[in-house]
Amino acid sequence: MRKGSRALTAVVAAVLLGGCSSSDADEARAYWQDYCTRLGTWQEARNSVDAFPKKPGSPADGGAGALAPTVISAAQVLDSKGRDEDSARVLDDTVAAVTGADPMAEGRVVSSCDRAGFETLMR
Repeated sequence: MRKGSRALTAVVAAVLLGGCSSSDADEARAYWQDYCTRLGTWQEARNSVDAFPKKPGSPADGGAGALAPTVISAAQVLDSKGRDEDSARVLDDTVAAVTGADPMAEGRVVSSCDRAGFETLMR
């Protein structure tokens, strides 16, 4: 009987731990989706004008300068709560991409969104 009790305890513990992991993964996925959605919206605004790079905040940036703070805010949340290697690096690259018109930094954050499964949100 004791052996069966231990097995049942192990199964219950595994289910509980698995539930936590799933919840954490769902939460991290939601942070990535929010971030990638905001980044894609910023890209769309930036791309609505002719040539990249543009001076952020200038009238010729298609409104992308006004959206930059929302993208940075989402990157900050992702940085603090994302819990993976990509989310730990995304904040610096996001700031460089949306405020400094750094195409290499933008490429890195777009790749991070691709790896997170949100490639269709990128422009």
